[in-house]
This record gives sequence, C-alpha cells and structure tokens, in this order.
Amino acid sequence: MKRIVILVVLLMAIPALRAQKKEIKKAHQEVKAGNLVSAASYLLQAKRIFAAADNKTRAEYYVVEAELQLAEKQLDVKQIELISQSINKANKYELSTSLQVRISEINLKINSFSASIAGREFEKKNYSDAATLYKKSYESTQDTIHLLKAARSHLLAKEYEDAYKSYNNLINMGYTNAKTQYVATHVATNKKVGFSSIEKRNKAIADGLYKNPEVMTSQSKLPEILRGITVASISLDKKNAAVAIIDRTLAKMPENKMLLKQVSQLYLQLDAHDKYNAVVEQLIIETPNDPNLYYNSAVTSAQNNDLDRAKKHYKKALEIDSNYINAKINLSILLLEQDKVINDEMNELGASESDDARYKELKLKRNNLYDELIPYLESIVKAQPQNKDFAKKLRNIYSFKGETTKVALLEEN
Repeated sequence: MKRIVILVVLLMAIPALRAQKKEIKKAHQEVKAGNLVSAASYLLQAKRIFAAADNKTRAEYYVVEAELQLAEKQLDVKQIELISQSINKANKYELSTSLQVRISEINLKINSFSASIAGREFEKKNYSDAATLYKKSYESTQDTIHLLKAARSHLLAKEYEDAYKSYNNLINMGYTNAKTQYVATHVATNKKVGFSSIEKRNKAIADGLYKNPEVMTSQSKLPEILRGITVASISLDKKNAAVAIIDRTLAKMPENKMLLKQVSQLYLQLDAHDKYNAVVEQLIIETPNDPNLYYNSAVTSAQNNDLDRAKKHYKKALEIDSNYINAKINLSILLLEQDKVINDEMNELGASESDDARYKELKLKRNNLYDELIPYLESIVKAQPQNKDFAKKLRNIYSFKGETTKVALLEEN
C-alpha cells in the first residue's frame, strides 16, 4: 500500500516539476530580454512549487535569481550580497556545465562592478560597505590598489582591526605603487609621452621622433600605509607592533629623507620618543641648515621635559634663521619657566645665613637668566607690539634690573 501511495505522490509531482522548470526557463529568457518584472513574476511562480523541485532545478532557480539581481540597473552593496547568497545556494546543488559557465560569468561581472560600486559608496561616506566591495574586487583581481582603498575605507569606518590587517598585508607584500615611467617629448607636438620600457623610448629618440629623455617616478603610497597603521594601532593598543613595522620599513630605506621626515612624526604619535630623536639627529646631519628640523625637535623635547635639548635646538634654529619668531617665543617661554622655578625657591627661603647665601646665588642666577632672555623678549615685542603679555614680562625684568629708563620707554609705547 505504501508503494502505491509513494507512486501516486511522484506522479502528482511530475507535472509540478515540469511546470516549475518551464517557469524558470521563461524567467531566464525574460532576464536576457531585459523584461525584469516578468522574470521576477515567473520566478515567484516557480518558488511556490519549490518543494517539488529536484537538485538540478533548484540550482538553476538560484542561478536565474542571481542573474535577475545582477540585471538591476543600480547595483549596490546589498544587491551584490544578495547575488552572492544566490550563487552560494546554487553551489549546494548539482550544477550542469552550462550552469557553471553562467555562474562564472556572474562572478566576473560582480568583480568588475565591485570597484565602481565601492567608489560610489565611498563618495556617499558609506565606508564600511565600500571596504567590503573593495576587498571583493581585490580578491578577484589581485590588484593591490583595491586592497589599499579597502584599508583606507576600513580606517574611515573606524574598523581599526580590519584596517590594520589590510595595511599590514600591503607592507608584507612590499607594495608602494611607486612606478617608474620613461618619458620623452614628441618633436612635432612638444608633448611629453610615457613609454613602457627604456628601450622603446630610446628607439623612438634614435628614430628622431622624440627628444629630451626623462625618468619620472609616481609618488609612493608607503607614507599613507604607515600613517594608516599608526592610526589603527593607537586605537587597538598595538603601538609597539606599529613601531616594529615602521622600524623594518625604515631599515630597507635608511637614506630616504622623505621617508625619514614622515616616520619621525609617526614615532611621535606612537610615543617612541627615542626613535624620533634618533631620526631627527640623522636628518640634521644630512640637512644641517634646515631651521624647521631644529625647531620641531625643540618643541618635542620641551613636551617631553628634555629642556636642555629643547633650549639647544631653539637656539640652533635661531642661528640659522635669526627672524624665526616662533623659536624666539618658545625659547622665551622656556626661560621664563626656569625663572619661575628660581623665584619659587627664593620665596621659600628663610632668614638663616645659609638661606641668605642661597638667596644671593639664586639672585645672581636669575640676573644671568634675564641677560639671556632680554634680547629675545625685545625682539618679540618689536616684531609683535600688540603682544602685551611679553611686553609686561620685559617691563618687569627691566624693573628687576633697575633699568628705569627702559621701563619708561616701554610704557610710552
């Protein structure tokens, strides 16, 4: 009796199965014809009798479903995800050779669309979606520029772990995107043209068609990658790991001045002050007449309470550029802070002989400090007469030293 019931059920399912296959084929034809509404309607009818389908029919259903989703005029990240889900479902069933070919074509189209869709999502500030699509594009094309864009998008989306991994992968690949191009000027048009190899360029010059050979190198993406690693590592509490990555990178290009300048600031952000100082000293040796190097080093030294180094480098900056007003201001502030320390100690002294002797020592020390400070304050007040704070400090120092004439002149101004 059971066998009869099963046979009856099967016989009843055959027409439904045939009908379903027919609906799926119609849906496929409508997708190819661009009649997407009709295609969706046929698929919906096929879905209603899905339980009767065999594995081949189910596989074809999901492939057509993916093709329909792909045919939508405005693809976005959600649409791409739905297509991928349909393909994954199809792959669970028995795939004919023709279906495998169609899936490959779908994947190719998805991959080609992913980068452009990612660009649109990025412009709309949907950074997380952009990162997902750039990664998908990278996985299919192995074009590292898409991995860089994915890392950038992750960072803007504050997805720091993913950003860190992507940037680190780029470092491990040795990716910089710095490309050398061999250029020459076309004789007739006087326009610069790039050649794929030095041999081709030289032949064109030898033929008399081009002149003025040049070698041009595109800007490296390495600084951006290291900055990305730094930002992500700070949020992830991986500063030491980021420092190690920068160390390894710098070891490969120790003479690259541009890289040295860039990583010095990254060391600062990562609280690697000793490494920062070492890089700055190297830059100073190579570029001894750059006042900005000394100034920046002085600022950092002062922030880290290395006052002797700060004072030394502010003065060095002023030796190179005597009009470096910010160096004068910062050095003056540094010296005034020393004055405050002296003054506080003087105020705490008592009336004993030892205290009186110490007071005289401190007074002499303060007087010498003022002799050092006055030229800087005078220069600042002259350059910035509206700076009342420094004018007041200068007037107080003149009063301390008993230079009443200078006090009067300053008050007149």
